[in-house]
Amino acid sequence: MPDTPDLIQALLDAVAAADDARAERAAQAFATQPGVLPALRPLLGDPSADRRWWAVRSLALIGGAEAERLLIERLIDADEPTRCAAALALGQLKSEAAIPHLVAALRDASGWMRDSAADALSMIGDPALPALVEAMADGRDPIRVRATRATCRIVGPALKGKTLNEYDKRYYPALTALYTALNDPNRLVRTNAFDTLNGLGLFDEVHIAP
Repeated sequence: MPDTPDLIQALLDAVAAADDARAERAAQAFATQPGVLPALRPLLGDPSADRRWWAVRSLALIGGAEAERLLIERLIDADEPTRCAAALALGQLKSEAAIPHLVAALRDASGWMRDSAADALSMIGDPALPALVEAMADGRDPIRVRATRATCRIVGPALKGKTLNEYDKRYYPALTALYTALNDPNRLVRTNAFDTLNGLGLFDEVHIAP
């Protein structure tokens, strides 16, 4: 196995050549070399957005608490693709520590980033539900739309095929929020909520208590 300087140089050479396939192979090599993380850290502040993006990709493959912390810092990177990559990496790592930061990213000026943050929260799953339910009550449409969509992506698969009395009570606040969302002024919010509740067969069920 090459040592750390060689691994980093292989990544830098691939990025300089704009060879994504070679850069991905270099990043994949880091997955079995957690000790390379300190050498990656300077790349996160590199002026080159491409280098920062690939550093984020590498951290996603390494994982662990320190990688998560560094990825959270990249959620406010100046480069939009790097922010999005960091968000999705945190989702793939199911980083509970990232939940409040990803919810904050739902306010990002970039629609792509807002979508990425919502996707990441849905990948984290159940631990993100309380924060998502709160975001569903936000006064801003872009936040409510994405928070509702992420909530639906968690609740729908979790409860599919179950009867009401089989539901775990931890889902009740989310279900109540989805019922409330049926009267939301935003059509996308209403549609997401309706489709999920209808898919679960809940329109013929009794009221879900908070």
